[in-house]
Amino acid sequence: KRHKAASTAQPSGAFGAMRSLAVVSSRRALRTWLVRSRLPALARGARPGFPEAVPRLSFRTAASASPAQVSALGASARRLREAIVSHAATSEIVAEADAPLDRAAAAARLRQELHEGTTDFEVTVLGEALVPGPGRKSISVPTPIGPAGGPAARTVNMMLPSREDMSKLLAARREANTRLEKPEDLGDIMEKFYREKVLGRRVDHVAMLAAWGPKTLGDAEGEFAEIAALIALSLRAFKGALRAQKGDFQFEVHRAGDGKECLVMPPSNFALLGLKDAVHMLLQGFRVLLVVQPRFFPQFKEIQQDFAAVGLPAGMLEVVPGITPDADPEVLHEALRHVDRLQFTGSSAMFKNLVIKALELGNLRLEHGGEVSGLNKVRLDQVSATHPAAAAGVAWAAMANNGELCTSSSLVEFDPTTGDTASSVKAAVEAHSFRVGRDPEDLELNVLLKEGKTDKLEVLTEVPSTGFREWWEKTVLAIPQGSEPKVRTNQSLGHCVYSPSIERALEIGTQEDASCIYCVGVPSDATAPSARAGTTGCKVPESVFGGMKTYTFAVAGGHNGGGS
Repeated sequence: KRHKAASTAQPSGAFGAMRSLAVVSSRRALRTWLVRSRLPALARGARPGFPEAVPRLSFRTAASASPAQVSALGASARRLREAIVSHAATSEIVAEADAPLDRAAAAARLRQELHEGTTDFEVTVLGEALVPGPGRKSISVPTPIGPAGGPAARTVNMMLPSREDMSKLLAARREANTRLEKPEDLGDIMEKFYREKVLGRRVDHVAMLAAWGPKTLGDAEGEFAEIAALIALSLRAFKGALRAQKGDFQFEVHRAGDGKECLVMPPSNFALLGLKDAVHMLLQGFRVLLVVQPRFFPQFKEIQQDFAAVGLPAGMLEVVPGITPDADPEVLHEALRHVDRLQFTGSSAMFKNLVIKALELGNLRLEHGGEVSGLNKVRLDQVSATHPAAAAGVAWAAMANNGELCTSSSLVEFDPTTGDTASSVKAAVEAHSFRVGRDPEDLELNVLLKEGKTDKLEVLTEVPSTGFREWWEKTVLAIPQGSEPKVRTNQSLGHCVYSPSIERALEIGTQEDASCIYCVGVPSDATAPSARAGTTGCKVPESVFGGMKTYTFAVAGGHNGGGS
């Protein structure tokens, strides 16, 4: 208040000068200066041994004084932020991550992955190939689909590690304490990996995602773009901190996992989330153990070789197949007994079982994070399900990736004041046009139908006898607002609100607790263009799935990448 008062009156004499000085100096500095100097010296504008700039500054009026300088910390923080989330930075990430795909080349690689034949894959632990032995098991895995969506024609064989293999692996890495001493070296290696082995192998990654996911080429391309954007964000944060540490001396690169072990497990429907987690954990200093589904092993085997090719030291990243009913559960338990961190994406039920098992095995120091599934819902507020935008959003939230996403909706709450009923919502949503098929090369497909999955969307109008749950299928329950079952959105990874305006949707959305909340304003003109949104919408790179810090079921996401 004193500073404000000083700026409203023209200072006069020495007192006025001191009052002006108070505008641009801290109270403590002003007091120190007054003690050390004589007041007449202020009027003379000079004193032996005192910088001339201070008395010269003291004669400026408050109205003409320079604005307060930004602190070194503030300036450094601004530069660090702009390196990651400025418009220029995000535009560059989009241009890199979402660059056009050579579809002809991707289709050719996809056909190569699905071609008839048998391939033996070598599983290595600390550089040594696993051969038949006690506790080890050889398995054969067919591709999920065959050429043009027909029966599988290719099989891959691999060896599953034993509990003893896992124990020796973790013990050897702890004893060697493999790590990269200099964060600059780690940054250079990861930058080279991102440029040459992620962006430079876009076609290979997209084709393998389509073959082993399985997914349409379009869905696989979208997964790749999201993951590439997240890796770019992690790298920009890391290298921005390095520049701040060396140039500004305001920040230090803190590698919380330096010398520690991290178990990374990808979900069964979004393989490259495991790669995103591996990169992020490596940048934090962890040694990474990737335990993957056997059908994902062909792609992760190439990823492991790519890391070695760009100079990542042996022992920093190990990849083994193991997420399968064929595996000895004691192998995974051995990892849970010893690792320092679990980074997981997938079913909340499986995540809780893994954490509980680690605690039962005595691993009380385990840190854990990731993105877990939840009871996601769509809320229609003053908007009818018959509106094309709402119908498309509800259908998409339930159908995308066969309803197997962690963000797939389980519930749609409709607004009875619009005249909607459960039966009218069912009719409107189920009538929405979506193309379902089996050929991953078909660019017109919205959903690639997997074996054992239904080929239609089902809207339930009452809770089935088996109870309300995560469906993991193209299914959603329609209920009027305020009725049972009531779903607390702190159990949701994705929550979507449809209202007549974005402002109204924001008003409602900000009262919720979901990790990721999509607020949609619906145009009154049903023929006007509208966003296709639901509980699965994403924007590269600001809110790509896997990038937001999530707290579904109080599970901290552990990754600050994009915003939510």
